[in-house]
Amino acid sequence: MKKILQWLKGPKSDFILFVIFLVLLNIVGHKAFIRFDLTAPKSYSLSKASKTVVKNLDSPLSIRVFFSDNLPATYTNVSQYVKDILVEYKGAANKNFSVSYMDMSKPENEELAANLGIQQVQIQELKNNEVGLKQVYMGLAVAYGDNIEIMNPIQSSDGFEFNLTTKISNMISMADTLASLGKDDKVSLTLYMSDALKWLGISGAEEADGIIRNAFNSVNKQNADCMEYKVVSPDTNEAAELAQKYGLQTISYSESGVQKKAALGLVLEHGEKTYALPLEVQRSLFGYIVSGLDDMETTINEGLQSLFSNAKAIGYITGHGEVDHNSADQAANFQKLISGMYELKDIDLNSDNIPAGMNSIIINGPKMDFTEEELYKIDQFLLRGGNVMLFVDGIVETGKDQMYGIANFGQNETNIERLLSKYGVAREKNMIMDKNCLSNLNTQYGELNYYWVPVINKKQLAKKNAITNNLGSLYLLQSGSLDPSAAKENKNLKVTEIAKSSDEAWALTDGIMLNPLMMDYPDDASSYAQYDLALLLEGKFDSAFDDAPANTSDEGELVTSSYIKTSVMPGKLFVAGSSVITTSQVIDENGQSPVAMFLMNVVDYMNGNDELCTMRTKSLSVNNLTVKTPAAVSFWKILNQYGLAVLVALAGLLVWRLRMARRRAINKKYNPDDTRTITK
Repeated sequence: MKKILQWLKGPKSDFILFVIFLVLLNIVGHKAFIRFDLTAPKSYSLSKASKTVVKNLDSPLSIRVFFSDNLPATYTNVSQYVKDILVEYKGAANKNFSVSYMDMSKPENEELAANLGIQQVQIQELKNNEVGLKQVYMGLAVAYGDNIEIMNPIQSSDGFEFNLTTKISNMISMADTLASLGKDDKVSLTLYMSDALKWLGISGAEEADGIIRNAFNSVNKQNADCMEYKVVSPDTNEAAELAQKYGLQTISYSESGVQKKAALGLVLEHGEKTYALPLEVQRSLFGYIVSGLDDMETTINEGLQSLFSNAKAIGYITGHGEVDHNSADQAANFQKLISGMYELKDIDLNSDNIPAGMNSIIINGPKMDFTEEELYKIDQFLLRGGNVMLFVDGIVETGKDQMYGIANFGQNETNIERLLSKYGVAREKNMIMDKNCLSNLNTQYGELNYYWVPVINKKQLAKKNAITNNLGSLYLLQSGSLDPSAAKENKNLKVTEIAKSSDEAWALTDGIMLNPLMMDYPDDASSYAQYDLALLLEGKFDSAFDDAPANTSDEGELVTSSYIKTSVMPGKLFVAGSSVITTSQVIDENGQSPVAMFLMNVVDYMNGNDELCTMRTKSLSVNNLTVKTPAAVSFWKILNQYGLAVLVALAGLLVWRLRMARRRAINKKYNPDDTRTITK
C-alpha cells in the first residue's frame, strides 16, 4: 500500500492518471454535457416562447424524426441542426415531451413514414465527379393526443424553430378546443355536390365521396370523434343559395334545352363559424376534373385549425384608396402570411368606430384625404394605448404614358401628416433613390441599376430592435423619406430608426420615371444624404386635436365628450415610407423573402409578440461584406484565404524574438563575461 501511495505521489504516475482523468471526463460528458451558443442571434438556442410551450405540456407530445443517413454535406448540416435544436427542446420540456429518431434503413420505418404522409424527396448528389439524384427522407411527425401533424420536407434550418413551435402551439390549442366540445356539439363536414356532376362525365365526381369519407374517418379518429359527415345534392335553386352563403362554385349546364346550375364544395361548420375547403371543378387537357381531392386529410386538418383559430383581429382602414388586401396583385400575400395568428377586419372610419378590444390597426397606402372625424378616431385610438401601422407613400402613380406605357408619378397629397406632424414625424413627398441598390446584368444593356429599390444592409437596420436585429438585408422599394427630429425631442417617446438608406442616396420630387435606362445618379456630391425610411415610436403621445368634435343637440341637452389630450396608456406607431412593400412585387406566398419576414416581424412586434420576431429570423442574420471596389474585394479575399496563417507566423516570429531578447538580457545581467555567447 505504501508503494502504491509513493507511486501515486511520484512523477511516474502522472501520465497514467491523466489518461484515467480523460476517460472519466468523457464518460461524464456523454451523460451530462454543456453547449454554448456563441452566435449573435442565438441560432442554436431555444427562444423563451419555445421553452414556455414545451415546459407547460399537459399531455404527452412525441416527435418522430425521419431523416435518411448519408445525406450530402448541405443536408447533413440541416439534419444535425434539427437534432441539436430538438435536444434543446428536450432539455427545456417537462416529462410529457419525447423525441425518437427513426432508422430509415428499416422497411417498417419506411412504411410508418408513408402512413403518416411523409414522402421521400429528390435531391441532387455529387458523387464520383458526377451529379446524380437521390431519394431521401427529410421530415418529422408531431403527435399530441390523437392529432398528428407533419413537417416535410425540412430542407433548410431557416425558420425551423418558429415553424415547429407554432405547430405545437396550434395543436395544443386545437386539442383543448375540441376537448371542450360536448357530446352533441359536433363539427359538421358537408360535401355539397349535385348529382348532375356525375352524369356530366366530370372526372373524380364518382370517387369524391369515397375519398373525402376515408379522409374524414381518419381525421375524426384523431380528434376524439368530434365530427360528423354528410353529403347534400343541391338542385338548381339551392346551388345559387349555397354560392351566396358559402361562396361555393356553381357549374352551369344545359338539360333538355333548359339552363341549370350544379354546385360543388366542401364546408366545415360549427355554430356560426364556417370554412369552405378548396374543392372545385377545373378544366384540364383531358376534360373537366374535380380538383382538391389530393391529400384530403391534410386539407381537412388545416380547415379545422382555421375554423377554430383564435386569430387576433387587426383593423384594416379602407375608403381612401388603400392597398387592397384581398387582391392577388396587391396585398393578398401579406394577408395570407399573417393569417395564422391575425385576421384583418375592414373598417370604414367614415361610418364605423374602431371596435373595443381591438389592439392594432393598419393604414396601408392612403391616397385620399381623411375627414376630421376619421383622423380624430385614429388619434384617440393611439392615445388609448392602441397600435398603428402606417404605410404611406411620398410619391404615387398617377397614370401611364399612352405612347410608351411608362408610369407617371406625382406627389401623394393625402392629409395623414395632420397626425404625423403632431407626433413629431415629417413625411416628405419624395421618392428616395440610392446608389446602393438592386442591380441586374442585362445581355443587351449591361448592368442596370434600379435606384428606386435601395438595398438596406445590416448596418442600416436597427440593431437592438426585435423587428430587424436578425435581418441581414432588406429591399424598401419606392420609399419616401421620414424625419423624426421633432419626435426625438419628446421625452415621453422612444424613437427607433428601423431602416435607413445608405449615405449615397438622393431624393426626387418630380420628373420620376422608373426606368433604369433613363436614370443616372447625380454628379454633385452635395446631393447625397442618408434618409430614414421606416420609424417606430413608442410611449405616450399628445393629441393632434385641441378638443373633440362637438357632440351637441338642442339647447338644454347634455353635451358628452370622451376626448383624451395625452396618452392614458403607452401606444406604438410604426411608419414606413412605402406601401408597395406590402404587395406581391416583393412578398412571396411562402413568406421567405426578407421583406416578408420584416413585415411579419412588424405585425408581431406591434401586437406584443416580440419573441416570435427573434425566433422567426434567427438564422437570417448575416454579416455582409460591404465593399465597393474590385481592389477591396481582392484584398478581403486574400486576407480570408491566407491572413490567418500569416498572422500565426508573425505571432510565432514575435514570440521567438521576444524570447531571444529575454535570453540575452538574462545572460548580460548574470554572466556578462561568458565567451560562449557572441554579442554585437
